This record gives sequence, C-alpha cells and structure tokens, in this order.
Amino acid sequence: MERIPLAIVGCGGMGHRHLFGLAELHRAGLSRFELVAACDPVTDNAESLAAQAEEHFGKRPAVVGSLDELAAHGVAAVDITTTPRYHHMLGVDAVQRGWHAMIEKPVGLTVRAANRIRAAAAETGRVVSTAENYRRDPINRLAKALLAQGAIGDPRFMIHQTAGGGNLMTISVWRHQKDQRAARADPV
Repeated sequence: MERIPLAIVGCGGMGHRHLFGLAELHRAGLSRFELVAACDPVTDNAESLAAQAEEHFGKRPAVVGSLDELAAHGVAAVDITTTPRYHHMLGVDAVQRGWHAMIEKPVGLTVRAANRIRAAAAETGRVVSTAENYRRDPINRLAKALLAQGAIGDPRFMIHQTAGGGNLMTISVWRHQKDQRAARADPV
C-alpha cells in the first residue's frame, strides 16, 4: 500500500487528539498515512507531538515551525488543528502548495473565509475535508445509507434537534468570540 506523507499542523491539544486517532488507525492496519512532520510555531508543542508519534509509530517525525519549513519534507497532505482563527489562512496556503488538507472545525470563522478555502481547492484540484466527528456517528451513517439507497424517497426538508440538561457549556468558545487582531490582519 502506498503511504501518504502527512503533517499535523498545530500540535496543541487538538493536534495530539488527531495523533491518537491516527495511531488507532495504524494499530488497526487501516492507515495509509505516514506522519512525516509535526508543525507548530511553539516548538515545545511540536516536540511533544513528535515524541508521542515516535512511541506510536517507531519513527520520529520532523519538527518544524512553519509551512515554509514543512515544504522540505515531501508532504502530500496536512491535518490542520490550529486555533480556529488560522484555519482558513493555512487551508488556502496548503492547497496552493499542492497539499490535500483536513481542517478541524470550523473550517473558517466566516462564510467568506470558508469560501476562500473552497475556491482554492477548486482552483488547485486538491481535496479539502472538515474534521467533524458527527459524520462518523452511527445514526448519521444510517441516515446517509438510507438516503443513498433511496429508501426514504427524495427529502426536501429536514430538521435536526437535540436536547439535554446540565450546567456545562457545550458550545465551543470560538462560536462566540473572534480574535479581533486576526480579523484586522486578514479581513475575511
């Protein structure tokens, strides 16, 4: 099986979670990826991810601080797990470099930002996907299968509601707060 050279871009908490998922795929014999680099401007984060990757895969990925440095490592795909305000900028940059990209949600903090990624992917022919766990949820897989088979006809309208209780905040902070410095630096 041909291996796909992959880099995790953003090696904080979510980057480590994606590494654990990649390790599970590897253990199950289902991974086509070879983790070749850990990319983060915070060197300690990238070093931590690289050390854990070495434990899982027996090989330490390169540690780099930028996409420019990453280009020297033969990357074909990136898993972008940075702070949300950088997702669209890194996603556009990655596909323009010829890399496929999986981007942690939200893909962009605005529709305009997400559209920039979509346009760059269409222009370059690169695959861009969103890291969203709900698409793998069993009930959602069932719904997709039923729709694909035509078992429930041709839906025209759908409402999805959930309800729960408790005193915990369940909505991510990024949904409510945008970094104003990033908005001024890249007005999207």
